[in-house]
Amino acid sequence: MSVVLTARDLTRHYHVSTGLFKPQAVVRALNGVSFELEAGKTLAVVGESGCGKSTLARALTLIEEPSSGSLQIAGQEVHGATKAERKQLRKDVQMVFQSPYASLNPRQKIGDQLGEPLLINTSLSKAERREKVQAMMQQVGLRPEHYQRYPHMFSGGQRQRIALARAMMLQPKVLVADEPTSALDVSIQAQVLNLFMDLQQQYQTAYVFISHNLAVVRHVADDVLVMYLGRPAEMGPKEDLYTRPLHPYTQALLSATPTLKPDPLKPKIKIVGELPNPLNPPSGCAFHKRCPYATQRCSDEVPEFRKVDTRQVACHYAEQFL
Repeated sequence: MSVVLTARDLTRHYHVSTGLFKPQAVVRALNGVSFELEAGKTLAVVGESGCGKSTLARALTLIEEPSSGSLQIAGQEVHGATKAERKQLRKDVQMVFQSPYASLNPRQKIGDQLGEPLLINTSLSKAERREKVQAMMQQVGLRPEHYQRYPHMFSGGQRQRIALARAMMLQPKVLVADEPTSALDVSIQAQVLNLFMDLQQQYQTAYVFISHNLAVVRHVADDVLVMYLGRPAEMGPKEDLYTRPLHPYTQALLSATPTLKPDPLKPKIKIVGELPNPLNPPSGCAFHKRCPYATQRCSDEVPEFRKVDTRQVACHYAEQFL
């Protein structure tokens, strides 16, 4: 499989006001994220609210410019790309947003919304666009009569199917899905997830799947990236990470995941305290104030994001969990 998305030390920093006559502070929302993603594969990004997942999504979809680092889409470097090259890159990477209620235009018919990417990016005739839209609608489980309806006439699950169909109209190389099932009923979530996987198998689209739900992640992902306060904590193959997590933060996240058959031999790990203030992050390892295994070294020294076994881990003591 060919690599379609490459990030190297990707950062996104925001300068924010701290008050009158006070110097601006810097929020490092994304702070050195690196990965490669192959066609037809899914990278899941997990972590607490505020860890930088959505900031990463906006950087990958060119909604926001990274502060530094390298981002390549289908081998094309984003930084320094011309206007024409950026237009092509935006065709290659599409996004499905969290809320199916806010991501669709309430005043525009579904058929017109699905046909808009083709109108802007292709030279197809009106009849050809309509034919492609109806074919895509059929693929995501929508009926022909839905073409002339407005978003308010659909359920949440149907709206997310429409949003997915719109994102896939140009057959992108990369699809970024930001919590695509969190606003849906549990009974509908599995249907939408299976639809994601069916379309991926058909078009060999690479997915960056952002989620809080680790049970969902285990269902769809090939690799998992765990983030904490803008930095990667652990990244590796899904089964290895779920079977034997090497970072204490990953262990705590998995420990908090509900399961039908809890393992009595696995100790429950509780995270104490709140996520640190991003304006004033802790020294050393960002997780050390909440980590049950922290030592003085953890507060003094930033851990290197290094290869341990089959994964990359930002923990001084990852080897002891093997």
